[in-house]
Amino acid sequence: MILSLTVYTATALSMAGLGWHVAAREQHRIKQDGSQLPFLTWEVALAIIIYVLVAAFRWQTSWDYNQYLSYYMSMQSLGEYSRENYEPGFEFLTTLMAQSGLHFACFFAFWAALQITLLYYAMRHRKLLLPWVALCIMFGPYYMQWMSTIRQAVVECLFVVMVELIIRRKFWLYLLLTIVATSIHKLSILMLPLYLVPRIPVKNAKRWMPFVFLALCFALGAFPQWIKWIFDQMGQLAQTMGYGHYYRLFDSGVPGYVFRNNYGTTRLCPLLLGAFVIWHYPSLKWHYASTDPCLPALYRFALLYLGYVSLMGNTTPYLLRPGDLMRCTFLVMVCYLMSYLYHQRKWLTLAVVALPAFYYTYYEIFKAVVTPGSIYEPELYHTFLF
Repeated sequence: MILSLTVYTATALSMAGLGWHVAAREQHRIKQDGSQLPFLTWEVALAIIIYVLVAAFRWQTSWDYNQYLSYYMSMQSLGEYSRENYEPGFEFLTTLMAQSGLHFACFFAFWAALQITLLYYAMRHRKLLLPWVALCIMFGPYYMQWMSTIRQAVVECLFVVMVELIIRRKFWLYLLLTIVATSIHKLSILMLPLYLVPRIPVKNAKRWMPFVFLALCFALGAFPQWIKWIFDQMGQLAQTMGYGHYYRLFDSGVPGYVFRNNYGTTRLCPLLLGAFVIWHYPSLKWHYASTDPCLPALYRFALLYLGYVSLMGNTTPYLLRPGDLMRCTFLVMVCYLMSYLYHQRKWLTLAVVALPAFYYTYYEIFKAVVTPGSIYEPELYHTFLF
């Protein structure tokens, strides 16, 4: 427990401190000559290195992690795949690293480096958000979940970068990146229809409309039987996309893969954060839209993400993954909100927002400690170094 608290807290605070320093330095430079700092400043580079080292030295942290480790080690020692349906891009990179004799820490470091570098690159014109991004990643659910779903996490971070391509109407580059992402995780093909989301016209949108949208999704998600009926009709499609083994688990009623009711803090806290984002969005738009033309699109994707997870919250974790493609847009909007509250000195509201944004890591550590040997054990920080 002490190791976990030390590593996670120190990582979050050091990355946040570096983010604060580079943001302040850029603001000073803008006041002097109106120019921004380059993307890869020494603060950003050091923050990326810290994140990558912590991720690389982490060990035996989840079922998914152990599957990736087993796959990598079997390829390295036997030259054979332990799983047949990995995507070609992921398979190629894994085989290349394994046959080069690299330690498995290098394998996990590589994917962690892609995650954080892509996300920080998306923040290159939003450096004022970097302290909040670092805190949300390490104290919120992002880091622990990214260390498990490493392929999808890369795609989630990439999508924030691709939102800029949508706004700039760079469709062919967007399509190329989608193809590349699909070679890492096949679910990325769903990013193609997402290109149209910011293009959908919305006239005279009222402030209450997003609240009604989320409430409707939440109410429908409370009765997932209709979703299960639709999913039952999609068995062949799941088989075609390579998810047939998951569908068979659902159909067999294996515990942990069935539809259920779930209203815990992990589900309710994002909704609370989303309510604050919706309420303050007019102020966020007034303050930041002039410097960030992507803000309305990020807001739309964040709402769509919240709506989807509310709709699918009582189904299986695997049906939530399509929505997770947009999860980092929600992260950006929460960070915009916290930055706004901080600079407006709205301390009480900031404290209320920080609680659901930063509770996750400590809550998971607490559950792992009070229930040793449980499913929460992998949330603790383990390392192969000692």
